[in-house]
Amino acid sequence: MGTVTLRNVKKSFGAVDVIKGVSVEIDDGEFVILVGPSGCGKSTLLRMVAGLEDVTCGDVAIDREIITHVAPKDRDIAMVFQNYALYPHFTVERNMGFSLQLAGLPKAEIKQQVAAVAASLGLTEYLQRYPKELSGGQRQRVATGRAIVRNPKVFLFDEPLSNLDAKLRVQMRSEIRDLQKRLGVTSIYVTHDQIEAMTMADKIVVMKDGLVEQIGTPLDLYDRPANVFVATFIGSPSMNLMRGSCVAGNIALFDDFAMPAPEFVPPDGDLSVGFRPDHIAVADGANSPGAFPAEVTSYEATGSETMLFVRKDAETLTIVTKDRLQLGAGDTVWLRPDVAMAHYFGADGARLGG
Repeated sequence: MGTVTLRNVKKSFGAVDVIKGVSVEIDDGEFVILVGPSGCGKSTLLRMVAGLEDVTCGDVAIDREIITHVAPKDRDIAMVFQNYALYPHFTVERNMGFSLQLAGLPKAEIKQQVAAVAASLGLTEYLQRYPKELSGGQRQRVATGRAIVRNPKVFLFDEPLSNLDAKLRVQMRSEIRDLQKRLGVTSIYVTHDQIEAMTMADKIVVMKDGLVEQIGTPLDLYDRPANVFVATFIGSPSMNLMRGSCVAGNIALFDDFAMPAPEFVPPDGDLSVGFRPDHIAVADGANSPGAFPAEVTSYEATGSETMLFVRKDAETLTIVTKDRLQLGAGDTVWLRPDVAMAHYFGADGARLGG
């Protein structure tokens, strides 16, 4: 078993509160990703689980046993760092087996365990090389292998892919995810990249300013964001948010466009309405029902789709379409939002409705 429990965990550096009361339950074998903007406290929270940062208040538990004040070496965890933290003067084989050596295992057993893990990671032919002789992806595998060979209850990953190029990051995302599923080890992974979070996690913890904004599966967060912050942080490109006002059952978004208000929206008052970029279609023209005009500011054609950037009154919107458009800056384009896919947020930023 490898459950992890954080109960009202807080961390302060002097008068500065970095973690302001976080509670999270992580099930055995679950892959949980902590995500949020730089400075939100996600790496500090991970280091508190590892024992590398003291807990100011609250408790950390593994398998229901409180480990808040247990030394890092006695927590039965393994951590993969952003910079890999490999010993430059050790071979790959010794880097991977060093923790077993410190634990006093016989040399033959260490060699056998390292060989097995190296084979699973495609590192067998690199065992006698040094870190400087490896590519970034290979170093990442070695760092991961060093964690695996310890057979810990919990894996901790602190932005392990941030130093890799875009193509290698995609490859390593898949490799780490497949490896975690194969091993079934509880894993906590920190990243600021919401695409990593969406494609790898069983469960995502979205953080902001030392607090948890929402916890859920990737699709829960995408389909039902709890507030404006989560709505705009999860999803790439981010959700379009338009300020509106509800009067007599209709929501006016622009001077020339309004839409019916759902029952759960207060009958009068200000709110925000959100549409994902692929939920606003490019309409045929002025005669298209439910469409409004906007001014094109720029567009990006990637081949499989076109990303269109427009200005409407004081709002800027992003539209993703499969259509191959021939437009230029200053052109007028007619847009039709899919009202059934709208998200509604109150004046306080909290989600309205289900």
